[in-house]
Amino acid sequence: MSKKKVFSLVLVLFLCLNNTYNIAFAEPNSSSNGAIDENMTKYKELDGKALELDAEVGKLNNEIEEINNKLKKNNTEITNAEAEIENINKKIEDSQVEIKEREDLMSNRIRSMYKSNMATDMIYYILTSESIFDLFSRIDSINKIISVDKDMISEINKKKEDLVNDSKKIEERQEDLKKLSASIENDLAEVNKKKEEQESLLAKLNEEKDSLMSIIEANEVNLVSNTIDIVDSSDSISKLKDALSTLRGLLPQLNSSYAISLVEDAISNAEYKISTLEIEENSLSQENNNSGESNGGTSSSGNNGTNSDYLATHSMSATAYTGHGLTALGLKPVRDPNGLSTVAVDKNVIPLGSKVYVEGYGYAIASDTGGAIKGNKIDLYFNTLEECYSFGRRTVTVHVISN
Repeated sequence: MSKKKVFSLVLVLFLCLNNTYNIAFAEPNSSSNGAIDENMTKYKELDGKALELDAEVGKLNNEIEEINNKLKKNNTEITNAEAEIENINKKIEDSQVEIKEREDLMSNRIRSMYKSNMATDMIYYILTSESIFDLFSRIDSINKIISVDKDMISEINKKKEDLVNDSKKIEERQEDLKKLSASIENDLAEVNKKKEEQESLLAKLNEEKDSLMSIIEANEVNLVSNTIDIVDSSDSISKLKDALSTLRGLLPQLNSSYAISLVEDAISNAEYKISTLEIEENSLSQENNNSGESNGGTSSSGNNGTNSDYLATHSMSATAYTGHGLTALGLKPVRDPNGLSTVAVDKNVIPLGSKVYVEGYGYAIASDTGGAIKGNKIDLYFNTLEECYSFGRRTVTVHVISN
């Protein structure tokens, strides 16, 4: 017995004893119908939970993306506000420097006027004027000096007023920044909360999926083990070809990577054995032909009849279905006219896991059940609703090939 086969049997036994789900595995054709029902119900429950969690994770991802976009926008506004504040501060600094220079200039002028006793000089200039024109000229000069000083004082006051307005703008901008900071903090808190929820949901999702895959894997290994045993033990070309056909049909329905690897290895082994046996058979046939020719050309022909013996044959009322999740055996439902399709049966009539041939439909695996599928009824899987409507309801002959 190969290591992989031993591992698969150990895995099945382990899951049988696992108390997490309290599910007992049984061979598809065993009499433990209650355990099978419980097992399949658990498959579908876990599959439904996984789909719900997937949808919830998708919603959370969309919400987080929206919040991140909002945060980016807020951060851009903060960057722009900081740049504006920096510009205002630079303007204030420049204004303060200019005001200081003007104040110093005016202070120096006043100080100079005080030192020169300008008030006395002005009276002197008036009294000593040579003419009325000279008087007016001197008065005009004095007025210009006074006007320059007034303008300088007015300009300084304007600069101070601008400085006050700029200060108010800075205060208002600072208030806006505080509001933005508060908004960002709230957004960050919300993002962190959403991330925690997402991480929790993802952890639960992965746990549920792992549990689901463990059950599916054990069931799939159990389903293919008998056929793999035939490949490992048989030297009959017809049996090997039948097993090879079954494994190729089952392969696209499997979910577990381990079960898939077992089937792929078995397919390679079957192909190799069939090729080897056919070479040996052809070599032996050639030897017999040569021997027959040497004995006068006499030879005997064996029974070339086809393998038409079935375990059971049923006349059944057939309907069609589509859009299913996982089958009762935890497999992916498929419609493959050239391989193995999926059908739903009453397991009391056709055991789950049986390979069947439905006339007008093809080969299939009885891997699903249904509440309305009782007695001699069968539900055939199709890929589209149009195919289901086209099929309708009809009577078909179902041959049970193996179980």
